[in-house]
Parts: sequence; C-alpha cells; structure tokens
Amino acid sequence: MSSIILNIVSIILLLGVIIGIHELGHFWAARKFKVHVIRFKIGFGKSLFSKFDKRGTEYSIGILPLGGYVQMLGEDNPLQGKETDSNDKIKEISYPQASLGARAIITAAGPIANFVLAVVAYFLIFMIGVKDVAPIVGGVSDQSLAQQAGIEVGDRIISIDNKKINSLKELNTSLALRIGETGSILVNYKKPNSDLLFSKSVLINNWLDSELDKSIISSFGINPFIPPVISSVQERSPAEDSGLKRGDQIVTVGDIEIKTWYELVEEISSIPEVNTILRVERNGEVISVPIYVSSVENDLGIKIGRIGISRISSNSEMPEEFLVITKKGPIEALILGFKETYNFTILILDSIGKMISGSVSPENIGGPIQIAVLSGSAAKAGLVSFIGMIALLSINLGLINLLPIPILDGGQLVLIAAEKVKGSPLSDSFIEFAYRIGLLLVIGLMVFAVYNDITRIV
Repeated sequence: MSSIILNIVSIILLLGVIIGIHELGHFWAARKFKVHVIRFKIGFGKSLFSKFDKRGTEYSIGILPLGGYVQMLGEDNPLQGKETDSNDKIKEISYPQASLGARAIITAAGPIANFVLAVVAYFLIFMIGVKDVAPIVGGVSDQSLAQQAGIEVGDRIISIDNKKINSLKELNTSLALRIGETGSILVNYKKPNSDLLFSKSVLINNWLDSELDKSIISSFGINPFIPPVISSVQERSPAEDSGLKRGDQIVTVGDIEIKTWYELVEEISSIPEVNTILRVERNGEVISVPIYVSSVENDLGIKIGRIGISRISSNSEMPEEFLVITKKGPIEALILGFKETYNFTILILDSIGKMISGSVSPENIGGPIQIAVLSGSAAKAGLVSFIGMIALLSINLGLINLLPIPILDGGQLVLIAAEKVKGSPLSDSFIEFAYRIGLLLVIGLMVFAVYNDITRIV
C-alpha cells in the first residue's frame, strides 16, 4: 500500500514539475510578446485551485495531473481581438495578432523550457555528486554477444564503438544506440590488473528489435559486477548462527575462491546441507567462519543451498573501489548538464526514428502506468535518481511536443511555416481538419501506450 502511495505522489510531483515548466515556457514567451493569457492550467478536469492576477489571467490546478495548457486570447476564435490595460499600462493583444515569428517563439518556448529543465536537473546532479557503478563485468551469459567477444568476469569495458565508457550507465546508453540495427559492435576491454587492451567486433542482426524483457546490458550478455559483500543477515539463519555480519566480504567457500556475488550464490547453491568454512574479510582482516549450509527446494523439487544473506542493492552500499564518483564545480557541472541532455536527446530521437522505420518494436512505448512505476522506483532510490527521472522525462516531453502532429507544438510550428510560405492565414476549415487528425493520432498513441502498460502488468 505504501508503495502505491509513493508511486502516486511521485508521479504527481514529477509530472507537475515537467508539465508546469513546459507551460511556463509558453506563458513567459506570450507575456514577452504582449499576448494576453486567459488561463494557465496544470492538469485537466475540475479545478482544485484557481486564482486571478491583475491582468485577468486565471491560474488553476486540475484534478488529473496528466497535462496542462496555456490559453491565449484569440486561440478559440481567430477573428477575436482585444486590448487590455494593466496597471503598468501595457497593451496586450490576441495570439492571432502577434507576428508569425512571435507565434513561432511562443509555440517553441514550451519544449525549449523542457530542455532547459533537463540541463538544470543534470547540473544539480553533478553538483550534488553522482555515484555510478564502474563498467566491470560480474558475469557473462552463455552464447551471448559478450561471450563471443571473449569477455570474462572481472574485465573492464573501456569503449563501445570507440566511444569511451566510464560507468555502467554509459555502457547501457551506448548499447541502446545499437538496438534494432544490423552490423557489428566494436568492444574494447581490459583484463584485471592489466593495461593490455583487447578489441573485438561482434555481429548483430536486428538486435533487440522486439520488446525488451530485461536490461540492455543483460541482453548483451553482461551481468554488472556485484562484490560478494553481505548487505543484511536474516534472523535465525545459518549466517546469523555463524556470526556473519553486514559488510562482510566472502573471500572463499571451502577451497573455492569467490570474486562476485554470482559466484557465491552458485557455490552455496551447489552444497545444500553441508558443513563448510567461509573465509571472510572484515575490517581489513580475513577470518575463518564455520557454517552449516541449509537447503530449500526449487521449482523442480531439487534441494539448493541457502545461508540467509542478501546482496548489496544500491550504490551507497557498494565499496568505493567499484564506483565512479562524479562531483563537479558549477562550470563543469553546467557543461556536463548540456552534454548529458544532448546525449539523451540523441538517444531518444534514435529510438523514435527506429520505431517509425519499424526496426524497433513500438511495444517499447510506455504510458502513465509505466511512468508511475519508474518515478516511484526513482523516488525510492533517492534524490539524485528522482532528479534524473525528471530530466529524462522532461527531454521526452520536449521531443514529443516537437513531433509534426497538429495540436502538438511541432504541428503548430508546421502550420505557422505553411502560413509563412502561403503568405496569408490558413483557412479555418483546414486548421480544424488538421487539429482533428492530430487529436486522433495523439489519442491513439495514448491508448496504445496504456495498452502496453497493461500487457506488461498482465
């Protein structure tokens, strides 16, 4: 129940911020060009809050936080015009009375505001400091692309297609750019405690063109490196009985050396109901811990070993030697903010292009349910993750609104350009027809996204 409440609160806060900034961009530009704003609203449906300013603009919050709008004078009736005097003696005009250039800037200001929000969000992230897991391999799946490249446990990924990789997040982003493609992926990596660079190209054919059911890194065949460090010990378990503690790092199980959590799970699972010795590193010292491995039955009725410990689940628990910590001053953080916004913009544009061309399944499109789940997960992960989700969804909203679909900002810009080329206003009947087509397309997209969300749950 608490998880559902967190998801609801998170999505309201998240959408409120990115939609509010988007509409604020339109509002600010309209005011800049002296266009009278009738209503500034966040959300749809019945208003929960409403207030008027001295210029007669109504500010309100709707009950459904799934959108918003800025209504300007003359938008409903292109022939309508009005001038109002504020206390500052500023004459305001209707939207149709503004020049084409002014209308284009007002229309584009919403998506631009979303990109600015993303830059600011990433700027804050790099100022606060972000911890990313180093691109060290913790496991390699059989018959995977990673195995074909000769990658082994403990190797560090240096670059993908000659693009330098500093963290698992960058590895995921670089591989995401190759989804749905045919050709080859060039992987450069190093062995542990070695400066020797290995380079290998692996062939792909319509790679991951259907719906993804696991992470991109896992699909490539790499499991992230998770050290065999204990995060928690279950009560009345063999681990508690043997005196194992949070923060202990398992070095060996019997005579078997353990490097990763996956190796630890595999070894413990293979020796149910057996007494063994664990060598454990604790506070810089290595001690021996006798332990009895209990057992549980898997789905096939086979006994597997268990000792009652759990792995680390967040970067905050990860030993610093396996982390890449990025914390910058204001100037560097701002530069990285622009860079990160650009990188994700290119990634999203690439994904949209591949969906349109059919090289990637449209089943990857997510709707409000998926956004709620992701925003809730980001909120649980902490402030930095939540700010990162704001940045990513803000870029998404900015790009979606720039699509050349009537009723979206991109479609409005196309109509403005058409009016410029024609040399005279477009007919009301043509604009009404274009808006109806655009509305059908947007509703269809929303229905499809919600359908995808439901099928993921089912």
